[in-house]
Amino acid sequence: MRIRGYIAISALAAALSLAGISVSSGQSSLSESGVGEDPEFFVALETYVSYGGDIDVIDGLTGKDYHSDNAVVKAVHSKMPKIMGGLHERLLQLEWDFIENLMSSGLFHLDKLAGLADSFGIRGFKIDKREWLKKERVILQRLRSKPFFQIEEIVVWEKEHLSEIALRDNIRAKNIRFNPSTLQWERRVLTKWIVDIPTRKGSKTISKQQGLNLDTNSGFHFSDTLPLSVRPNGFRTVPVSFPIVVSRRENSKEQIDRLERLIVSNLSYLYDPFSWGGRRNVRFKNKFSSTLLRYMEEKRYPITDREWFIPVLCDFLNDVVTVELYGLAEVYDFYLTKRFEKNRTQLGIAMDPLNWRDDENRPEARESRVRFRFDFDNPEGARFVLLDLYLRFGNEFVDELRNRLITLSGRASGRELVLQAIEALVDVSPPKYIEAAEKAQSDSVANYYNNKFDR
Repeated sequence: MRIRGYIAISALAAALSLAGISVSSGQSSLSESGVGEDPEFFVALETYVSYGGDIDVIDGLTGKDYHSDNAVVKAVHSKMPKIMGGLHERLLQLEWDFIENLMSSGLFHLDKLAGLADSFGIRGFKIDKREWLKKERVILQRLRSKPFFQIEEIVVWEKEHLSEIALRDNIRAKNIRFNPSTLQWERRVLTKWIVDIPTRKGSKTISKQQGLNLDTNSGFHFSDTLPLSVRPNGFRTVPVSFPIVVSRRENSKEQIDRLERLIVSNLSYLYDPFSWGGRRNVRFKNKFSSTLLRYMEEKRYPITDREWFIPVLCDFLNDVVTVELYGLAEVYDFYLTKRFEKNRTQLGIAMDPLNWRDDENRPEARESRVRFRFDFDNPEGARFVLLDLYLRFGNEFVDELRNRLITLSGRASGRELVLQAIEALVDVSPPKYIEAAEKAQSDSVANYYNNKFDR
């Protein structure tokens, strides 16, 4: 029976899924680039243009200018503008290259999707190329004109003078705490990005709030949606107060080296103006099928069960293009990232709401229950059954489904058309094939998850 070949195809699908693209743990282009571990970046610090204006150095305990003769503080104060200048330059180049690549590859993907959709009787689908990556291009324009971040002050805390009593009622102490579980003092940075958005009645503001534990690189990210009407001059400068802890008893050079590397890794997570457009590992990928789905929702199509079939068809057509251009792994990768990402509000290496004060109540991380049981009755499950058919039969299945759709003389059930296409290709009953496909794809996705995500 032809169903016997199914096992081999399923094994091939699993192998392909494990050989593909893995999701980087980095969330910004800077963190993904590994700049914090790049020795050349630190060697080149002296060559970077100093970034921003004067940075005040404040004594955390007194709130006054810091005047003590401390080599660590002097070094950090001297190098902070150069670090920011280097990161800004690196970010600009990384994002320029990234967007340039996506402008060409993304439009090519959309053209392929439009051609496939047209062959299925979906006429006129296209995207206004002027709108493609519009928000990202606006952000890039703003990034080229001036930095987003302005380090306004470095707040110095001398370790030998720190105690809970000394910090009591100190307003600047909100960004430092003693962690009894690690017996270490920890610092944080809280930032708020504000953007002015033009409206018919004037303007409104939206914001993105971020926080990062500077010693653990764990934090949070909460963002409004950035609308297409955003303009480069709408982004306000983000003021940053940066705390450091220094010790007169520890080796100065070791402290300087450690702080420099921490500062670079901290700011590599914090300084990500593109997270408005979506997290780094999902940016742009949802654009293809979602754009087609929105188009189809407004168009007539000779199908009675639209709520079930239209999402299935849009995802399937995009899956065909995705597998052809990038491989099966990309389908699994994006599905898992979008649906089972451990926490979308995470900033850095782990989610931490940083609720250090009694009046702070940011939501804790919510762990998603990871289950892979696809159900054909659900559009998501049906999408993977159709993907399974494509992996086994290739264009033979595409042609079979397409011919049944474009030769309709009236309205019909999309579900029934799929069942008829399965029956025409497979020597077992459609319900048996669907059951086998659900299990095979569930196993393949679970296998991909366990190897690429669950670490």
